[in-house]
Amino acid sequence: MNGKTIILLPVYNAGQFLRECLDSVIAQTHAEWQLIACNDGSKDSSLKILKEYAAHDHRITILNNPENMGITATRNRLLKNIPDDSDFIALLDSDDVCFPDRLMRQIDFLKKNPDVGAVSSNLEIIDENSKTTGFRRYPCSAKKVQKILPYNNVLAQPAMMLRKDVIQRAGNYSTEYSVCEDYELWLRILEFADFANLPEPVIKYRISSGQSKQRQLKTTLKNTIKIQREYFKRIGCRRPFKLFLRHIAGYFLLLLPSPWILKLFCLLTYKKNRIRCHEFDSGTFSQGFDHFNGSICCLVTYSYCYIKFMKQPKIY
Repeated sequence: MNGKTIILLPVYNAGQFLRECLDSVIAQTHAEWQLIACNDGSKDSSLKILKEYAAHDHRITILNNPENMGITATRNRLLKNIPDDSDFIALLDSDDVCFPDRLMRQIDFLKKNPDVGAVSSNLEIIDENSKTTGFRRYPCSAKKVQKILPYNNVLAQPAMMLRKDVIQRAGNYSTEYSVCEDYELWLRILEFADFANLPEPVIKYRISSGQSKQRQLKTTLKNTIKIQREYFKRIGCRRPFKLFLRHIAGYFLLLLPSPWILKLFCLLTYKKNRIRCHEFDSGTFSQGFDHFNGSICCLVTYSYCYIKFMKQPKIY
């Protein structure tokens, strides 16, 4: 195992941040890498920038979708182009920034921990001006990740590095999901391999103040419930009662308008974690889902009991 690493980079209308992303890859202290970027029908300067960098560095390969195929299809096309002589697969998003020693630290961890199939990390959060606005912390040990992952996605996709044989055994991303497709893949991998997180971030994860995720909020919630339900069905176990209650709370939330859900989520989660509400993204949603649903479960249970006992005849 020589440590050759393939970096998979889906790109769609990322011209504003793409140069910073590519510069961070070129600056890696581990030099034995190949970047495969797939332009997914971008309408901005993304393809032009990719060609410019590829012309100056032979380690950069470009795939191009003439029309936008969507993130899941694009990620699957990247997976199909992994070279046979590679050892590790690093995932990255086109608006994020790698620390210079990202590849070196993750490769070193996987070599020292042969029982771990993939490793991600905690995140440093940056805004559209590349200014650090906070950190996102996850459980790190393989034991803790294995325990929590069926209930909550605690793995950051753009910080993930997998052994090639792990991703080959798992197969492609499920085309059933346009949101939470990474979580579905992680749970399939969890059936035969362990995950871990590095405590020190390997990337700077960008959340733009202009991002609006309200349209995907219900889809994220719905997909999360379905993915968890299918996982426990595959491994031949009933959903734990705690998760069953969370799903009941989730179905209750799906009846509410998306803006209401977002406000409730911000009230119960962002205030606790000191995260600005406009910085909502699906990763933050997954991280706060447990606390959020726990509060909603209490609310639903309290409301049910209140209505039930209010209807009981008074005893004097």
